[in-house]
Amino acid sequence: MEHHGLLDSDTDQRALTLQARLVKDRAKRVDGAERAQLFAESAAIYAKAGALENGSYPLINAASLSLLAGQRAQSEKLARDVLAGLDANPDEAETPYWLGATRAEALLLLGQKPEARAALRKAVTKQPAAWEDHAATIGQFELLCGELDCDAAWLDQLRPPSAVRFSGIMNVEQSDPAVEAQIADWLERENIGFGYGALAAGSDIWIAEALLERGAELHVVLPCDRATFREISVIAIDDAWEARFDTLMEQAETVECLDQASIPDAAAVERGDRVAFGLAMHQAGQLRSSAKRLRIIGDADNIDETKVADVALLKARRCKAPALRQVETGAELSAVLASRQGVRTFDSLAKAWDAARTSDAVCAVDWIVVQEHGELSSAVTDRLSAMVGCAEAGQCLATQAAGFGLLGHSDDVRVESAGEMRWAGGQMPLFALL
Repeated sequence: MEHHGLLDSDTDQRALTLQARLVKDRAKRVDGAERAQLFAESAAIYAKAGALENGSYPLINAASLSLLAGQRAQSEKLARDVLAGLDANPDEAETPYWLGATRAEALLLLGQKPEARAALRKAVTKQPAAWEDHAATIGQFELLCGELDCDAAWLDQLRPPSAVRFSGIMNVEQSDPAVEAQIADWLERENIGFGYGALAAGSDIWIAEALLERGAELHVVLPCDRATFREISVIAIDDAWEARFDTLMEQAETVECLDQASIPDAAAVERGDRVAFGLAMHQAGQLRSSAKRLRIIGDADNIDETKVADVALLKARRCKAPALRQVETGAELSAVLASRQGVRTFDSLAKAWDAARTSDAVCAVDWIVVQEHGELSSAVTDRLSAMVGCAEAGQCLATQAAGFGLLGHSDDVRVESAGEMRWAGGQMPLFALL
């Protein structure tokens, strides 16, 4: 913004609100006097933006951030101005949800807690599926309740749905009403609205169908290309699952086919599971909800539940000898870290990330399936070289597999979209690791 002359504008409300938001985000990452100072700075910029067009969005932010800066009287004055503005201009160019949430926020700042709760619930009913908007409001209200010393537990009733990474055994009957009812009950009980996983024949498909039945979004993550997965993990198990697989693929919100794996062997499936959980965690983080894991196991399987304490387990009866879920090929997972100084490989993403964040150099990370002791292909090294060329000073870029695979293993990392890259192998998304 400084480079383009957009800071401290006297005429551009959008530039001012963006600047205020950036200062606010900076404040949330520090403590003490510096935090209060930055909140006050952000409030002043929002107030300046509101004065240009008298919009409720910058003014309510100015009011809330004044409170967080310790300026209670200023906060209440601005909150009253916001309510007066909403009453005087009921047709303001904002969504019904944001207008209702803004009223609720002003009421909360004025200490009218029951009225604020009622107003926010009413706003949610006007746009019940505006999940990202709801999440932004909840985050703001949590900050305010902390400052006002009021219980924020009531916000849990309004949180967006949770996300789940699902998986399960393949060798089951086409239908098992008892287990399918348990799946539906669990999804309802945990308020699941987003599901991430593969669609192998069997219980994967049961779960995916249950997700769609309840109106949740289905996000498919395949460990290899679609045609190979369909042949090996669906048709070869029992071709009766084929039509159901195809229908689910058509109804899925998104489909991600991870590259660098020729077949769904053990290494590819492990990577796919981790990436699916990382995507579920990212979705939950965006919506201020939670990420869960659901796994269907065999009724006679012995599972060390201490190792899967955070995984919900349901049991299903196997219908025949265990099906081969993975073709054993001797392949293994390798994390690759590239910089302008060269390429290094690691046996885990965590080690690659540790090396990346202790370096000031630009770098890029990939997570690939390779044959045991195999050399890196030119496609991998060329892609990483192109990614390094796209990185800004001090930045670490990652492929989708590396970024969300890392997030699925540790919450000590943030993954953010960094645009797209066009290179010799085509176009691909980039993600920044923070």
